Amino acid sequence: MAAAGRRWLDQALRAQSATACVVTAGFCTAAACDVRFGVALQLAVLLGGIVVIGFPHGAFDHLVARPRLSRRLGELWWLPFGIGYFGLAGVVWLAWMMAPSVTLAGFLAASIVHFGLGDAEEGHAPASVPRLVTVVTMGALPVLLPAALHPADAAPVLAALGDVSVPAMMRVLAGCFWLVPVWVAAFAWLCAARGRHQPGLLERVLSAAGFMVLPPLLAFALYFTFGHSIRHLLRLGAWHDDRNFPAALRWTMRTLVPASVVCALGIAGLFCLHWRTSSDLLVPVFRVIAALTLPHMIVTSWLSAEKEGVLS
Repeated sequence: MAAAGRRWLDQALRAQSATACVVTAGFCTAAACDVRFGVALQLAVLLGGIVVIGFPHGAFDHLVARPRLSRRLGELWWLPFGIGYFGLAGVVWLAWMMAPSVTLAGFLAASIVHFGLGDAEEGHAPASVPRLVTVVTMGALPVLLPAALHPADAAPVLAALGDVSVPAMMRVLAGCFWLVPVWVAAFAWLCAARGRHQPGLLERVLSAAGFMVLPPLLAFALYFTFGHSIRHLLRLGAWHDDRNFPAALRWTMRTLVPASVVCALGIAGLFCLHWRTSSDLLVPVFRVIAALTLPHMIVTSWLSAEKEGVLS
C-alpha cells in the first residue's frame, strides 16, 4: 500500500479506535455508577448499529469479488457470484430450519474465526504469538465472554436461536464459564506481547471490560458497530483508493446508504409482526446475519489476500 494511503488509513483507524474507547468507557463508567440499561435501549443501540453500519459493511462483497471474477469470467462474473453467494446463504438458512442447534454451534465458531481474523489484520497480531492463538483469542472476545459471564441474559436469545430450552442452554453456558480463565491467560499473553504502544490495544482491553460489566446485547452492539464494522469499511475504502480519503469516502457512501435503507425496511417489517420479546425480533435478525456470514467470510479472505498482493 502506498505511503500516503497507509497514512490516511492509519489515521482513520486511530480515530476509530479512539471513538470506540470513548464510547465503551462511557458506558462502562455509567454501569459502574449503577446505571441500568433497559432492554429497549440495548435493542435500539444494537439494531441502530446493524442498520447504519453492521449490515451495510457486508454489502460491498460484490465489489470486492468483481475484479477477481471478471478477469476469469468476463462480463458475466455476477451470475456465478450471485448463485454461489446466495446459494451458500440459502444453505445456511436451510440448516437453521433443519438443525438449529448444530447451526448455532457452527455460527458461533464461524463468528470467532471471522472476528479474530479481522482483529489480526493491520499489524495487530504480535509476531511472537502464534497467529492461531491471536485469531481464536480475539475472536472469542465478543462470543465467549458475553455468553459465559452473563448466562441469564444470553441464554434466552441463544436458546431461541438453537431451538432448545433455556435451562439446557444455561447448563451449556455454565460449562463455558471454565473457558474464561484460559481466555484471560491468552489475552494477557497477547497484551504483553503487543506492548503498550501497539495499535488498538486499549480498545481491545476496554472491549473486554465492556463484555464483563455491560449487558451482552449492549456490549456486542458497541464492539460490532464501533469496532469490527467500521474497521472493515475503512479497509475497504483504502482498498478502493489508498491515496485519496474523500474519494474513498464517497465511494463507500454510495453503497453504504442504500444498504442501510434496505436493512431499516427489513427490521421495520419485523416490528410489524407484533413481536412480544427480544428473542422474537433478534432470532430472525441473527439468523439472517448468520446466513450471510459464510459467503462474507469467503469474500473477506479475497480482500485480505489482494491487499497482501497474493492474488495475481
